[in-house]
Amino acid sequence: MNSMSETIQSVLYILAAGVILILGVVILRGVLKVAWKFVRVILILLALLLIAGYFLGFLDIAIR
Repeated sequence: MNSMSETIQSVLYILAAGVILILGVVILRGVLKVAWKFVRVILILLALLLIAGYFLGFLDIAIR
């Protein structure tokens, strides 16, 4: 009887581990989507600041 309950417990642990892994992947995808939006906005703002700084004379960039 003891071996049967250990087998069931092992199966439940494996199922729980699988569920946790799947949830981790789903959560990570959501976090990366939000983080990518922030990174994209920051990159656009930096590009605009760089262009504006160059044309307004604040930045001295040597373009060959």
